[in-house]
Amino acid sequence: MIEAIYIVYMLLFVVEALLLIQFWVAFKQVSIIADGQFPSVSVLVCARNEELNLRDCLNSLITLDYPQNRIEILVGNDNSEDNTAEIIREFESEFKHIKGVDIEFEKEGLIAKGNVLNQLIDQARYKYQVIIDADMIVTPKWLTYMVSALVDGNDMVSGHTQIRSSNWLTNLQLMDWQIVLHTMKVMADTVRPISILGNNMAFKKKAYDQVGGFRGLGPTDVEDLGLLQQFQKKGLNTIQLINSKGFAYTKPQLTFNELLTQRCRWMNGVFTHHFVLGIPALFARLWVVFASITACFDLTLGALIMIYGLLMNWGKSRSMTLKTRSSNFIFIFEPIIISLLDTLALLRLVFVGKVSWKGRKY
Repeated sequence: MIEAIYIVYMLLFVVEALLLIQFWVAFKQVSIIADGQFPSVSVLVCARNEELNLRDCLNSLITLDYPQNRIEILVGNDNSEDNTAEIIREFESEFKHIKGVDIEFEKEGLIAKGNVLNQLIDQARYKYQVIIDADMIVTPKWLTYMVSALVDGNDMVSGHTQIRSSNWLTNLQLMDWQIVLHTMKVMADTVRPISILGNNMAFKKKAYDQVGGFRGLGPTDVEDLGLLQQFQKKGLNTIQLINSKGFAYTKPQLTFNELLTQRCRWMNGVFTHHFVLGIPALFARLWVVFASITACFDLTLGALIMIYGLLMNWGKSRSMTLKTRSSNFIFIFEPIIISLLDTLALLRLVFVGKVSWKGRKY
């Protein structure tokens, strides 16, 4: 058993070291749309009980440097129980390119976010569809980069999402996002995309219809990853964007329970749609547990796993910081805390089972 664990982590170390190098060598960028050539685009916003976030999101969308007369913004009100509907009406009355859509609950058997997006896409007018969550704030060049990636020959785009750091908890989440995005970017550029950011993504309507859309997926709470795999089965082009200008901020989870619930959703997506990759990911993300257990039988191996976990996570986070010209304070214990959170999320998923999305359990 000890020998098997040793081999697993030696292989992980070699593979991830190569990926750290490939991140820089194979990094793909997109050609930016020339002035005067901006195509029309539909921006889709999913909103359920977002009275604390929606106004900030919409304000950032109306200050984009993309021509507003080439944008329609559809905001789906998913049976909100707060003042989300009032905020939508407020923006609707002031901006003619913003339209609210009342979402029918579980229409055609679809659930969660897939149900919301399915109804929004049915009403969208343009061939380029861009999705952003209501708790996001976009930078002025965000939409330009997203649409440029579609015009550049890609059928689906996973956007660049960051977390604005303000304290140790948000800094922890920023580092975790950087680690995950590093893996997503290098895999997308060198092999094939392994995931997509459902809170910040885009696709061509023609390609979406070709794969059957969310109706073709049926009821699922991991609609983003499911849609990505449908695109891949059809041989369509996908890209992961990472850049220092065109990105969006997502608000951090403010409590331990929120953070744990979010990780349960992510982990459920991995094991539902990427079970084979989920096995090495289990060793890569739960390295603290494996280091602690093996140290009881082989102190050297435990120490090597600990070094692997720290070095790989520091390296990925620092690479993202340099590439995006952002800032992030790296503390020695952050990768350890992240690994322990993943362990707790797995245990919760195994023993509780249900995954929560916007107050609903699936």
